[in-house]
Amino acid sequence: MSPGPRGSTSVWSPNRYYRSVAHCPAELLDDLADLFDEVRSWTGVVEKKPGVFYVRREPFLHFHLVEGGRRRADVKGRAGWVQLDLPRPVSAARRQALRRELRIRYAEKGVALPSRRQG
Repeated sequence: MSPGPRGSTSVWSPNRYYRSVAHCPAELLDDLADLFDEVRSWTGVVEKKPGVFYVRREPFLHFHLVEGGRRRADVKGRAGWVQLDLPRPVSAARRQALRRELRIRYAEKGVALPSRRQG
């Protein structure tokens, strides 16, 4: 335990940490619209709120604002959550890294991805 404000004590808790991280507002996700359109087309994907996606009723993708106003994507796979920092606007390389991670984690759920469009 460590002393907290005004002499109180606090115990670090993963649950407390995750509750204190703000979800990213939808207006800060506008540069990911084309990627969201792709994810929405996948079988079993539901967007519960803007930028919050589920696959087969299980959490799959959401975004947080973290220290310094940075964005972070959280993608859930079989082994847990994978976190990716996403600058705003997102670079082509970071967009591709997020797309690749989403495809990998989605495949872990045993759902076939639609074939990629040519063009």
